[in-house]
Amino acid sequence: MAKKVNQNPSEIDKSSFFFVRNCGPCHPGGGWGEYDRRGNLYYDEKTSKFGYEISGDDPKLDGDYTAFNAGNPDYVALWDRSGVSEADCLICHLKGYQWKEREIMLKGGVFKFGPTVGAGWARVKLSPEWLERPKIEEVEIAYFKKDIADFENLHLQIIRKPPDENCWFCHAVSDGKKRGRQWTPETDIHKLKDLTCVSCHPGDKEHNFAKGNTIQETVRDDLDNTMNSCEDCHYKGKDKKAPKYRHPYSPKHMRRIACQTCHIPYQTVSADLIYDLTTGSIVVYDTAKFLSNDPLDPKKKGTDIPSTAWYPTIRDFKGRIVPAKSLVVIYFGDLDDQTNVVKPISLWKIRELKKPALKDHNGDGIPEINTLDEIKAFLKVLREKDKFGNPVANHPVLMKGGFLYQLDKKGEVEKIKHDQTETRDFSLSHNIVSGPSVIGGRGCKDCHSKNSPFFLRKVLIDPCDEKGKPVYIETWERLGIDKEKLDRLLSVQ
Repeated sequence: MAKKVNQNPSEIDKSSFFFVRNCGPCHPGGGWGEYDRRGNLYYDEKTSKFGYEISGDDPKLDGDYTAFNAGNPDYVALWDRSGVSEADCLICHLKGYQWKEREIMLKGGVFKFGPTVGAGWARVKLSPEWLERPKIEEVEIAYFKKDIADFENLHLQIIRKPPDENCWFCHAVSDGKKRGRQWTPETDIHKLKDLTCVSCHPGDKEHNFAKGNTIQETVRDDLDNTMNSCEDCHYKGKDKKAPKYRHPYSPKHMRRIACQTCHIPYQTVSADLIYDLTTGSIVVYDTAKFLSNDPLDPKKKGTDIPSTAWYPTIRDFKGRIVPAKSLVVIYFGDLDDQTNVVKPISLWKIRELKKPALKDHNGDGIPEINTLDEIKAFLKVLREKDKFGNPVANHPVLMKGGFLYQLDKKGEVEKIKHDQTETRDFSLSHNIVSGPSVIGGRGCKDCHSKNSPFFLRKVLIDPCDEKGKPVYIETWERLGIDKEKLDRLLSVQ
């Protein structure tokens, strides 16, 4: 996301206009969809003024109004044509809302009619020639249409508690990619028992939704732990209908291990596992490529659970052992020598470079950067200037497989450990199961055995090392357990 104030076009990646246009479909509008970072409307139709005219800012390099986007000086930001994306209450509170139609309006660059089209009160004419981005030729407002919502009796059709499908339209895409999440009676015991999204995530009159506490997300941290936890409902009795747990294990297990760790034994659909950004394009590999339904052998397929299943990462988070979906991100960055912080290089800069040739070392048909010679060649190229005459990177580095790769004073590749090369872990809190599938349901040996699928579970950290082979570590290593303690844990039954 481009800063508000920039000194040159090289600093600008994605503009606010791009963000609303492409990310707006999964947001209800208002906030950043309506107002710039000075608090002014991007464009006020009553006064025919842009926000920058009120604040006196120069729009050329203003991240909210710039025509630059990802190196393209002609992307434009036609706020006077698009209008703003106002808050749309019906996206949550109307049954049968037309999300796809609203998405077309936003991606077509006509933001202001998104809510009207979503409620079914418009006729839209699309150009038959559009391919990747819809081209909208005409929008005719027709409030008399009643196929979705009756404008005159709308107050009778508004749903106080949003139905699951309204939540799921947006969350299915992001949470499916991040976590492999599903929300069906077959995959979650709570859904089977007729609980809904708002059963656990109720909102107040200010639309502050109750939430838990997850590893990656930092939006509204002030609301962390405002929803009932597993223990609240199943131990402390806050939900009178919830069954009370009775486990034969020591209290230490319950204090140290989160309930989800055992009650989400595996996920049954693929999720994004690797983002390789090194060539300037996003190459995605999912869990099926490097994980399997055998937690001990990613190349082997078991028969006890679905063939598409994969096992979560087990890690420590705020003093408790929790399950997570790891994401391996491989990218080039610019190292700040003073702070030791690496800023990712915008992909458009890499795309426009004359890049060295690559080979396919793991036989998957996609060339990758993994040998020292390839890394060296790319790091040298990244010292060149972009099309605006500014260095692509002052101190280029490759972030991959737990290591930062850079050129030393002699121009040779050296690699060092760096915190930013660790996998990005996403919390798993849904797809809760009960019964014999739960870890521990068959007794202590589910974890404490010679071939423990818990402590010896494989976690991918690099899809392709210098020899073209994937690199895995085991759960005990991620938990910081030493070999002596591991031997004790594997023998206790």
